[in-house]
Amino acid sequence: MIAIRRIRFSMIIAMVICRSISGMWAQEIAISEELPLRNDYSYTILGWVENDLLLFRDKGHAFYIQAFDKDLHLKWEREIYLGESRADIVGVVAHDDLFHILYGMRDKGNYSLHHKSFDHDVNLVDTSTIATFESVFIVPRVSMRESDDASKVLLYKEDSDGVQLYSYDLNTLQLNYAKFISLEGNQLEEDFRPLLINNYGDFFLPLKSDRPQQKIQYLHIFCSLHNGDKIIHDTIRLGDIEIFDIYPVYDHIQHCLVISGLCGDRNTSRAKGFYFIRYFEDGHHELSYLPFDDSLLTEVNGRGVSVSRGLSDFTVQRVALRQDGGAVIIAELIKEFSRRSSLPMQRDNGMYARDGWVDYYFEDLILFAVNPDGKEHWKEVLRKRQYSQDDGAMYSSFLLFKTPERLRFLFNDEIKQENTVGGYEVTGKGYVERKTVFNTDYQRLKLRFKDGLQVSNNECIVPSERNNKLSLVRIQFSGEEQ
Repeated sequence: MIAIRRIRFSMIIAMVICRSISGMWAQEIAISEELPLRNDYSYTILGWVENDLLLFRDKGHAFYIQAFDKDLHLKWEREIYLGESRADIVGVVAHDDLFHILYGMRDKGNYSLHHKSFDHDVNLVDTSTIATFESVFIVPRVSMRESDDASKVLLYKEDSDGVQLYSYDLNTLQLNYAKFISLEGNQLEEDFRPLLINNYGDFFLPLKSDRPQQKIQYLHIFCSLHNGDKIIHDTIRLGDIEIFDIYPVYDHIQHCLVISGLCGDRNTSRAKGFYFIRYFEDGHHELSYLPFDDSLLTEVNGRGVSVSRGLSDFTVQRVALRQDGGAVIIAELIKEFSRRSSLPMQRDNGMYARDGWVDYYFEDLILFAVNPDGKEHWKEVLRKRQYSQDDGAMYSSFLLFKTPERLRFLFNDEIKQENTVGGYEVTGKGYVERKTVFNTDYQRLKLRFKDGLQVSNNECIVPSERNNKLSLVRIQFSGEEQ
């Protein structure tokens, strides 16, 4: 086994760092050995199951679980048997002492969705069939959403005139409901990315109209409440503004759906502010508009650009909920430029392609804190510059690390082989401090922060892919409660 690479920051050294270099976090970092990825279709970091960190490996026709100890030494690898036919993995969900695999499999002319749960040692615990599609010729494409507490999953299959939904309880192995949302004739954008499921098994799907020329704009919400048989279809009048994106999240403390995104004047491509909606279980809603002021526009665009032009190329990436019913809206500047080429180009995975160059820019973040009444609390701009080419932006963007006291943003300062991992720490009152986490020089790391997993208030696991090899990186911050 390749020797473990480990960086330790003792409490004494951490105190010296904090006093002499105020921009450093005190943390402990462990790096696993490199694992070959050449034959993998995908992988999923499951987190800590009992006392081991589990990694699920999908090799297309074979599936494996690898277990790592607290120092990220590889302890064992075991194959998972799902059936005689080829299994299509829909999703993998981990609990404290179990993990669950949701998959589809063909049986003669039918296609079924199955659930199997395994204990830490990969012994089969439970199995269930969720749904069966009879006499199918083409394998259906099924996707999954997971509730915040990982107790429920929503499986969905898009059709030409709508979407089929299955709400399933992983603990009881019960199908809560099977529903079909018909969108035929509704003239709505069939974008199912905002679909979500809450901890009670209810689904929510906000959609916007595909007719922006309408004088009055509406946001449509499809949902089920308390696992009822009826699908609710509500509309929220937006007025004469145009919304550019939709980011929903369910607030389990306030029992409402929170929807936010960028908005602007009709027939324009530049955002003039955020919209903020709280949709409650009894059907009433609260709508607020949060316009950008001149100071924010000048800080982002610079003094040489007219503030009347608004902002372009920003997208809401996350919404962090507050316990009082407020939220922090997080938008990121994302630009993508394509250039054609007749020459073959080598990708990061060693393969060659002729589809041209693609440049990715992931830059500044806008944080906009909203009070429960829908009014602005504070706003900040977090500076970052990330540029990459022909990598699908897999190393760009950020990992949002949430604790009860603060938000941490972790990201690569630059997208290159040897790099500094940086970040920001933001308190609930909007105080921002720039930090440096560690340096990857001589560590053979290329971190995918946006695919990282927060496993506790002081710990996250981040995958690193370099030269078709995978490493897992464990980052533990000191001074945080578990």
